[in-house]
Amino acid sequence: MSSLLLALPSKGRLHDQMNKFFESSGLKLSRSGGNRTYSGFIEGIEKIEILYLSASEISGELLKGNIHMGITGIDLIEESRTSASKEVIMLSKLGFGKANVVIAVPNSWIDVENIKDLSEVASEFRSYNNRRMRVATKFKNITRNFFLNNGISNYRLVDSAGATEGSPAAGTSEIIVDITETGQTIEANNLKILNDGVMLESQSCIFSTPSDIWDGIDLGPVEKFLRIISARSEAINKAELFFDYTYDINDLEVNLFRKFNANFSKGSPELGEAITLIVPMSNVTSCSLYLTSLGYGPIRTSQPNFIYNKESISWNILKQSIEKA
Repeated sequence: MSSLLLALPSKGRLHDQMNKFFESSGLKLSRSGGNRTYSGFIEGIEKIEILYLSASEISGELLKGNIHMGITGIDLIEESRTSASKEVIMLSKLGFGKANVVIAVPNSWIDVENIKDLSEVASEFRSYNNRRMRVATKFKNITRNFFLNNGISNYRLVDSAGATEGSPAAGTSEIIVDITETGQTIEANNLKILNDGVMLESQSCIFSTPSDIWDGIDLGPVEKFLRIISARSEAINKAELFFDYTYDINDLEVNLFRKFNANFSKGSPELGEAITLIVPMSNVTSCSLYLTSLGYGPIRTSQPNFIYNKESISWNILKQSIEKA
């Protein structure tokens, strides 16, 4: 049977974050002919061939249907889509490389706080200046689609050759659409992100192209790989809370899920049982304080390295997509 082609980022921050993710997953990447080659393999998992490409190249090759799987950002997939693109399916979010594609306007635009305000200003700008409002961006497709869906038509896209955040100050645009992790650089350039100006929430994901290139591929190693990746990504933003179920409270399980998206690791608890609760990392403190306010305690916390579920969602998605192709 043939080897699967898995494309991974070859350089930059995404490459470094991807390497750390694989290391934390217990997966060792090796390059076929040393560190300067652009092919490799995963030690211990046969019939998966690694291709090292830029993140944008990975998006392009996936959309052309030339590779089986690849790790890249949601923003690059969405920006690269065309009417001729092959279907690309997200198998799993990996929890790193998080950033948002946002709309930012000058701080001096004190009356512009949201998309509705921007649409009105765009119309007024054209009436007063006899030209359309300029939007500097590297994300032309994402911007066009978002503006179309939000009723903004009086604008003109301009190329962002350098630092997009500097375009308004340089006089080459009125507003910008850019990608940011923290928004600090945007703020430093006297710009503000609109209240509802997050156009796309991006992060690194593993994507697949369900086409006839899967014919003859040994799916056994693929399932093993995806189960490991999914178990690691599931655990990254989760924590375990341990406590003794010393007395029964009505609807505790329902309230924990509703308030904190928390789940017992094995069904409904029994009185006197040692409990393990799986909770998003962002809710650890609030959930722990809630439990202590009910009289439970002490609450002990830990972060799991992996969470293996009975069913692997990413593997099931891939298997079903291949069967339909």
